[in-house]
Amino acid sequence: MSILIASLPENEFAPYLAHSAQTYAEEKQRSGAWPTDQALINAQTEIGRLLPQGYRTPNHQFLSLVESGKEVGIIWLHISPARREAFIYDFEIFEPYRNQGLGQQSMQTLFAYCRTLGLMKISLHVFAHNTRAYHIYQKLGYLATDINMSKQL
Repeated sequence: MSILIASLPENEFAPYLAHSAQTYAEEKQRSGAWPTDQALINAQTEIGRLLPQGYRTPNHQFLSLVESGKEVGIIWLHISPARREAFIYDFEIFEPYRNQGLGQQSMQTLFAYCRTLGLMKISLHVFAHNTRAYHIYQKLGYLATDINMSKQL
């Protein structure tokens, strides 16, 4: 069982983007950052700012995660070649494939992929309500809304 990375076909981009905006809006609501009545519009605005040319915005890649011929997830990756780093804007293992170790395998595959591009660092954002986020700050009484994480490659 191994994960392969492939480019997301352009005809799958619009449905992906709609799903991504909805999910991002829900996460921002859950974190308390955005009110319900503005969340989706805010998400669409932020995504539009990040992707002024949509699918063809330079330095952004939309990657399908494939295992045994099935698309099991997706990654939206921004690459900064001059800084030799990448930022994961979105990473999702689809619901039917969760809790099977595919997330960790996908990340390992992504690390290898980024290394082949000559990248030295990969970063991502984690909402504070994510159970895998750092817990020590919560014990100290902090109410975090966003946490940025990096991994040296």
